[in-house]
Amino acid sequence: MIINKNVRKMIREFSKLNEVEGILLAGSQAVGTNDKESDYDIYIYASKEIPLEKRKIITDKYFNYMELNNTFWETEDDGFMKEDSTPVEIIYRKLAWIDNMLQRTLLKCEADIGYTTCFWANFINSIIFYDKNGSLNKLQEKYNVTYPDSLKKNIVKKNYPLLKLQMPSYYNQIEKALKRCDLISINHRSAALFASYFDIIFAVNEMPHPGEKKLFKIIRDKNLKIPEDMEININNILKYSGSGDSAILSEIDSLVDHLDILLKSEGIKYVD
Repeated sequence: MIINKNVRKMIREFSKLNEVEGILLAGSQAVGTNDKESDYDIYIYASKEIPLEKRKIITDKYFNYMELNNTFWETEDDGFMKEDSTPVEIIYRKLAWIDNMLQRTLLKCEADIGYTTCFWANFINSIIFYDKNGSLNKLQEKYNVTYPDSLKKNIVKKNYPLLKLQMPSYYNQIEKALKRCDLISINHRSAALFASYFDIIFAVNEMPHPGEKKLFKIIRDKNLKIPEDMEININNILKYSGSGDSAILSEIDSLVDHLDILLKSEGIKYVD
């Protein structure tokens, strides 16, 4: 694996800060699915918050453009490296936080609406660059476990009814939006439908959810079990959601019907 030399230098400087417990490389650069558009996802785990002034001293050395302290999702610094304008995201976390998140998912087997196991995939597939006391390595070993059967069942139980089965389902909401000619709502609910749908697909395959990017490619490369005509149905849903075509409903019907067949073949209960 070839890592940008300035990224490595920057990581070494961060590793010297007293607050820093460990540093990981995650995302496509870590798992080898990167392309020319990929950035570097650097996760810095700290015992306490790293003062902004300390972060700025380091980033000023290596970045020609930097947005410090973006807090839209997590606390992060985002910018472009000097010399080659390589995009880098530096995300700051605490060890106790990721431990609690993974306990909730893998020990308590609690499911979410979409993306249930993304933090798990992110953490166990990361490459450790610095580990002051070995804590990151211990956590990776702790959570490098077989996919819990209870988690798989809970993900299906939580997400399946929202596809079409119950009143708040995405199908019903899209049907209402079609009647209102509300394209924004149609697209919003379609995206939510895909989040729940793919959470189920990765759970069926007992694979930690890789996130929102390159899903078709990952599924093909991993030769995962998928419903018949999945790509056709999804591509048609995307096409019809943009135009507000009512044919989207029959495509969702087909998508869910084929999912039912897969779940039955796997012996997974998807309705009470």
